[in-house]
Amino acid sequence: MQDQDAIYTQLEERLERLAQVVTRLKARNAELEKSASALTAERDSALAQLSQAQTELAEVRTRNKDAASRVKNLLTQIEQMDLLSEG
Repeated sequence: MQDQDAIYTQLEERLERLAQVVTRLKARNAELEKSASALTAERDSALAQLSQAQTELAEVRTRNKDAASRVKNLLTQIEQMDLLSEG
């Protein structure tokens, strides 16, 4: 009978330790899920900022091309005016 009581006691201790391990693992899992959510939100924000920056860069490039074209046209007009005044 004492052997059986000792076995039950050991089993109860093991079950208690197992319950503690499960509790710790659940808490750690909750922490990791929270961290994952925060990182996902941070990633989404960074991607949105990147997209906005790419859009702005494309607009700047378009404006630069337009400005370069206008400058080229003005230089051509100036050259033509110089040619007319010389001729």
